Amino acid sequence: MTPPVKARSGHIILEHRGSYRDLVRAYPDIHKRVMEANRPFMKETEPLLPEVLLEENLRDLRANRKPGGYNRPDAAGMRLVFPIPAQKKAEFFFLKPARCQEVVQITERVSQMLKRRGIRHSVEYDRLPLGPPRAVPGLPMAPGAPPATGPVGYVPHR
Repeated sequence: MTPPVKARSGHIILEHRGSYRDLVRAYPDIHKRVMEANRPFMKETEPLLPEVLLEENLRDLRANRKPGGYNRPDAAGMRLVFPIPAQKKAEFFFLKPARCQEVVQITERVSQMLKRRGIRHSVEYDRLPLGPPRAVPGLPMAPGAPPATGPVGYVPHR
């Protein structure tokens, strides 16, 4: 399958018998690529953060646990997310706030790297479910839109 030109998220799903432990040898390279993509957004006040996150994630992968990935609150930065698995398959994805070529490029590069290392997987794009549209604060909802929901006791302004 030909990858799209732009995507918001690029998902790599390990084959049925794949586990997080299979990623131990490949993860330092994956982490390095995410750090390079985020270099323009890195804060100089946290110089050791990438190494600390790498070691924490490797510790989880060695124990076959879901790692934390790289999910820093950078406005336009690349995120590496390991979602809570719905099935028994291990999965991770790259995410940016808007559709862009960077997501497709890093997903394809990591996929090729995993193929060279013999890790069987599949690649999908834009699988994230997007919620219903929300109204701009202070403006009424569009006609036909679902009603606003919120915490218990919340009453939307009418």
